[in-house]
Amino acid sequence: MGGVLAVLVVLGLSVRAPVEQWWLARQACGGELPADDLEIVRKGVLLDSNEQSFDAEAGRYACVLRSDQGTVVVAVDASSRGPEREVPYAWSAYMPYAALPDGLPGFENNNSLVHLMPECPGRAEGGERHRLLVSTWTYLASSRAEKAAMLRLAVRMTNEMTEKLGCGGEPLPAPQEGAVPEQGAYVPRAQAEGTACGSLTTARVPGAGPDGVVQMAVADGGLVGRCTLHAPGDGHGNRADRGRPLVELTSWRGEWAGEMREMYHHVRTPSSGLNRGATWEPELTDHRAWAVARCEDENVGYAAWDYESPYREEGEDAEPRTEAQKREWRERLRGYVTAFAEDQVRRGGCTDLRVPPAP
Repeated sequence: MGGVLAVLVVLGLSVRAPVEQWWLARQACGGELPADDLEIVRKGVLLDSNEQSFDAEAGRYACVLRSDQGTVVVAVDASSRGPEREVPYAWSAYMPYAALPDGLPGFENNNSLVHLMPECPGRAEGGERHRLLVSTWTYLASSRAEKAAMLRLAVRMTNEMTEKLGCGGEPLPAPQEGAVPEQGAYVPRAQAEGTACGSLTTARVPGAGPDGVVQMAVADGGLVGRCTLHAPGDGHGNRADRGRPLVELTSWRGEWAGEMREMYHHVRTPSSGLNRGATWEPELTDHRAWAVARCEDENVGYAAWDYESPYREEGEDAEPRTEAQKREWRERLRGYVTAFAEDQVRRGGCTDLRVPPAP
């Protein structure tokens, strides 16, 4: 009899564990995570806990599903207060890490974090267009199949959030089979002529730039885009086709950028967000240039920065450059952003372009 009882206990434990895993997966994020895609991005790890919070009045929702080691398997964070909730990496040199396919309104940050910003007319104020910000993190996703599941899951949860937070509007289309975020193609600088990154073929570039390589991560219909000029590759290592980055151009449309910041010193400018009646002005500093325009009743910003130091050359002491040298540097930054913004405005049929004044 004791032997039979022992067998029943072991059998009970072996059955209970899969049932508990199924239940945790089923209940996570209000039961809205697509089971097949969750199974792919969790990569076989054991689930341990899930949490969620919802504040309808504030327009906030958050949920997180963790493994038995405390690792985030899936986390979703949604906010209807776009301009007041700044995407914290908007000014990072590595953003956007990857553009989304099929015109999906957003981008992927590195570490498999997808930001999507669909239309949210139900929470618009003052006649302005408004967007919901939904960030979906699938920490373990790395392979192409996992990235495809990550994107499907992010779109599914974004559509759920637009309904839950009373946005209205049309749901985002499901990604095509196998579609993944793309970091962009690398082409010789001369071949970028006529493309969305073509301004890098006409603007004055650093000494190593004329024979460089351009990374193009600009998706049709997307809210953000990125063009990066790299020095020529040395033919060795994992990045034999390209060298260090030299110049970065990015575009941000709608409520992505939040408040403008001076990237290195975190100095706030008088600008304070998009689409909520704030005055949004072009900007020129020693580190970055910023131009603004209007596209289909939304604000859009264009940024340019140079990876070289504006203060000293390699091998020099720590003394800053002269005012004349820094002025020349700012003129070069202004040239980058002006060429880029003019081309983007022409392509998008935008209006009211304003570029930084000459230094």
